[in-house]
Amino acid sequence: MEHHSVKHTALHTRHVNLGARMGEFAGFMMPLWYSSIKEEHDAVRNGVGLFDLSHMGEFFINGPQAFDLCQYLTCNDVRRIGDGQCQYTLFPTPEGGTVDDLIVYQQNPESYMMVVNASNIDKDFAWVTKHNRFDCTVENQSDDYSLVAVQGPNTDALLEAFGFKNISAMSQFTWKRTKLHNRSVILCGTGYTGERGFEIIVANEDAGWLWDGLMKVGEQFGVKPIGLGARDTLRLEMAYSLYGNELDDNTSALEAGLPFYVRTGPEFIGVDVLRRQEQEGVTRKVCGLVVTEEKRSAAPRHGAPVYSSEGEDIGEVTSGSFSPSLDKGIALASLKKGYWEPGMHVQIEIRGRRMNAEIVNLPFYRKPKKKSKS
Repeated sequence: MEHHSVKHTALHTRHVNLGARMGEFAGFMMPLWYSSIKEEHDAVRNGVGLFDLSHMGEFFINGPQAFDLCQYLTCNDVRRIGDGQCQYTLFPTPEGGTVDDLIVYQQNPESYMMVVNASNIDKDFAWVTKHNRFDCTVENQSDDYSLVAVQGPNTDALLEAFGFKNISAMSQFTWKRTKLHNRSVILCGTGYTGERGFEIIVANEDAGWLWDGLMKVGEQFGVKPIGLGARDTLRLEMAYSLYGNELDDNTSALEAGLPFYVRTGPEFIGVDVLRRQEQEGVTRKVCGLVVTEEKRSAAPRHGAPVYSSEGEDIGEVTSGSFSPSLDKGIALASLKKGYWEPGMHVQIEIRGRRMNAEIVNLPFYRKPKKKSKS
């Protein structure tokens, strides 16, 4: 395969056969949507959806000092997770920017898996290898594995019907290696939607078995295949960062509004800069905005300028979309200090027109509370 050619996941023909609208993303041909973004979004919020996320990267770190490498490279505290647990974290640069955000999975202190963003696989692997001065090996097995996400309130019912045992007992941010129908499966209580869900990692040759089986068993639970379009609106409603939007080489975890994932010690790459930012405060930060005008087409776009009510340029949109759950335009935006207070009124430029918006608390979407049966 030539280097510049677009890659296909192991499930490519299935997406085409399902009538998916395909597009290029991070060097892969991926399904953008099958029916419509709104329909797929609602299926995940209210039922269950299947995502092909095989473009994501998987690194395996093994050896006596595997823990030390993970702890040195990432700014969250790996000591806070035990065997069979995982955590969201970031690779900071020495200057305080961000190489990538990722999830670290601990099998034991000598064995870890990292799942990294598709667009950053080569960059991340070079970064991890360059800083591996520890007694451990790092393998990039991204091309050997497929990842299927099952997300939505009906997830547990579908997975148990498919044959997984005790799914409902597994909590978020736990994972296990298991066997199902004689195939090796890595089952992870993770996702990017804000719903109950799992990400299931299998060898490429088992991807079709997994997808077809879940689609078949899922019929009784109203399962739908979900494209990257709805994946983006779901994560944006939860205000989850997307690398290249909220995070990049020049944006720190604190500037992205992620202070919870930065530990105070022990040492890690970029710790001095992040510590200084914590003490002195940052001059810009990612905040949430909701368009307050009734215009239905009001979907803010990445890069759109944001102005104060006095007309001063105060920042720009990092991610924006129409929110199917809220029926409003929403955006994450990097704004300068003084404009972070929920309730403040600002304006976003949308299609050449400045539209009124308000700074809000995040996430944009919160699950409606279940009424208790009396």
